[in-house]
Amino acid sequence: MKAARLVSEIVILGARSRPITASELAKRLEVTERTIYRDLGELSRMGVPIITEAGPGGGVSLLGDWVSPVAGLTRDELDSLLIGSPAAADLGFSSELATARAKVLTESASAFSRLILVDGPDWFMAQESPEQLDTVAAALRSQRGLQITYRGRKGRRLRTLLPLGLVVKAGRWYLAAQPPGGSPRTYRVSRIVSAEVRFLGITPPPSFDLAEYWRNAQSEFDASIRRIHVRLRLPVAQIDDLLHAIPGRLTEEAIDSGRTDRGIIEIDLPMESDEVAVSQLVTVPGVEVLSPIELRRGLHDRARAAAELNE
Repeated sequence: MKAARLVSEIVILGARSRPITASELAKRLEVTERTIYRDLGELSRMGVPIITEAGPGGGVSLLGDWVSPVAGLTRDELDSLLIGSPAAADLGFSSELATARAKVLTESASAFSRLILVDGPDWFMAQESPEQLDTVAAALRSQRGLQITYRGRKGRRLRTLLPLGLVVKAGRWYLAAQPPGGSPRTYRVSRIVSAEVRFLGITPPPSFDLAEYWRNAQSEFDASIRRIHVRLRLPVAQIDDLLHAIPGRLTEEAIDSGRTDRGIIEIDLPMESDEVAVSQLVTVPGVEVLSPIELRRGLHDRARAAAELNE
């Protein structure tokens, strides 16, 4: 797991008196150099004083006499600290997280973290409590297979999976897992009706990186549901309104490649069905649909109906 790998990197760097190359660190942890550099960036953002030196004799090391509090933490405390709240709470690690934070704060002169609260779910969205989350997490921690009953669009199906990682987004949990002989896929944990850990040891694909997989999965999902191409014109001042109504990387890319003239921007934007597109665009002030004509008429009819009701 990524959390265990980050801890291993801290321990390795803390035990050395000389720098270690990213290549050597990658070999010891059986990952790619790209993964190591990504991890080092994450450790730096967490406050670990990482130093990288180029040239002969260079490599990666820790700054000065910095001492990690890792040695005083249990495995559960380490995991809870690295995954953070509210994920730790959902996984039953609330007390471990509180203990870990208290131990870390005793080693630090800064209490800035006491002034920051991370609240995961979006506004006005009920947080899920998926019943099978504990079983899924147990399979991940023990690196075992899973047999689940999954409630999908075509009803319930029995599936055997190799769990690769968990993602929590806006209070909702998703499992990245791979069917034997297949490719990694995403499963919503709240739709797992039953789950059982199978005593089958698994070895994750060596090139699999959960963060990269999730970024690609989000982009692919966004593209799969945005199947109509819409040409829009709107005031530049209303770009934020458009982003609020239709968030996502595809919208940002469309705006970046748009054509601007005298305070007006014209963009080509992939959107969902006409019905969904109308409900989104009717909230954007000053927007004009240039094509397709069916969507333009639909937006006109929706706006006129609303105006008539509020005369």
